[in-house]
This record gives sequence, C-alpha cells and structure tokens, in this order.
Amino acid sequence: MATIKRKQLVAMNQHYRRFSLDYFLDCQERVGFQNIELWCGAAHFWIDSKSHEPTGPLKKKLKDRGLSVVSVTTPSCAYQYQYASQEKEILEESFHYFSNGIEVAADLGADRVVVNSGWGYIREAQEDMWKRSADNLFRLAETARKYGLVCVMESMRADETNIVNSLAAAKRMFDQVHHPNLKIMVDSIATGAAGESLDQWFDVFGENLIHMHFLDGDPYVHNVWGDGNTPLEAQLEILNRRNFTGYLVQEIADERYFSNPFLADVKNMRVLERFIEE
Repeated sequence: MATIKRKQLVAMNQHYRRFSLDYFLDCQERVGFQNIELWCGAAHFWIDSKSHEPTGPLKKKLKDRGLSVVSVTTPSCAYQYQYASQEKEILEESFHYFSNGIEVAADLGADRVVVNSGWGYIREAQEDMWKRSADNLFRLAETARKYGLVCVMESMRADETNIVNSLAAAKRMFDQVHHPNLKIMVDSIATGAAGESLDQWFDVFGENLIHMHFLDGDPYVHNVWGDGNTPLEAQLEILNRRNFTGYLVQEIADERYFSNPFLADVKNMRVLERFIEE
C-alpha cells in the first residue's frame, strides 16, 4: 500500500486569508499537521520590499502549538511584485521583496522558499522576459545561498504565465540559471493542466525535485483530496517508487474553501490519513 510520512504533509494558510493567523494555527494543531508552508500575505504576516514584521511573535505561537515552518511562499504575480517585472525599478523592488521572504524563511528555521518564473507582457519578445526572469532567479538563488536555503521553482498554468508553464520550460530555466541553490518543485495543478505526469518530472529532474504543492486537481482547480479526479494512491505509489522524501504542501487555493477552511482541512486530512505512516 502507498504510504506517506506525517512529517511530509505540510499545511498552508492561503485559504485562511479571511481568518486570523491564530485561528489558522489552532486549526492545524487540531487537524494533526506538524509542518507549515507560510504564505506571507496580510494580515497573517506582513512583508514588502522594504521590511517585514518581526518573526519573534510568530515563533512563539508556533512553539506553543508544536508547529514548524519548513518553507515560505512570498506571494507574486497577482500582486505588485513578480519575478520578471518589466520595469527596471519594479524588478529591483521585487528582488528586495523576495529577498525579504528568504530572510523571513531563515529566521523561522525553514530551509526553502517557493519561487516561480514570473510573467512577461503579451506580445513582448520571449527572450526579453526570459532573461529578466533568469537573471532575477539567479540573484535570489545566490541570496538563498548566503542564508543557507534553497529556492524551489514551480511551473504555473499557461493562463498564469508565459514563461515557465511546462516541463520543457522548467528544464530550460533550471539549466540557464544553473545555480546549486535553485531546485525544482512540482505544483500538481500546473503539471496536471499541462498534461504532464510525476514520472516525467522525476525522469527529467531526479534528485533535484525536492518539493511539491500536492493537490487533487480536475486538473485546473486547487481542490482538497476527494473533490477532484486525481488518483491519490497512484500518485503516492510514484512518490514511493521514486523515494521522494520532500514535502507535500496542501495549497488549498480555490475560493469555495475560503468561508470554512477548517472544514476543508478536516475533509482533506480524512482522505490523506489512510496513507499516513508515522
């Protein structure tokens, strides 16, 4: 039977954006998560290109509940900051914003941050947007190196980005950046929308694939497990066969879960717990 270690399952707070951070943390303790990927969105944890809120209060809240932050996502693309910003000044502001996210991750004891390629203007020359993205990702990987972290790059759906939206594009970007502190992750919604399999991603990236946003897609929506059509046991069998020991982040991001995120987490865990090996 396919199995997964409890410590590999990671909660995320994005679908709790209408609730307090304390409520999110209390819910994860009740559901049975040990690890969290922190989504640095207001009002849970403030961060911008100039500064971020102190990590001390959050560390205490985590410790009190027996929780750990293992990875950090600094929101991009739908916000003013993104990895391939077209204007030079905004691109520089974006670099500092994502660098602050790396600093937060290090302060919280995480060893990785989630990154992506960003996007370019429609009808812009592909080589121009590609170069901005690659150059910025290299700078951020170098920043991560200084803090002892790695950046894990995900692909996104073609409606979200015109840069890295496929396995082939991810391989090209990974090779072009060519930095030891840039690793690869799978977002199962993006890869599912592209018609790509986990085995294909492992074939290309092998041990450099260390992280996942692991959801039940249909394939386009970030569903909790049981609400989509992804065969969970088959996915877990691939992970077992590939000896994957990285994190499986539950990035529940569809708005229909926003009004009752705790119920979504409970439903999700009821499906996953059949496969948990302590």
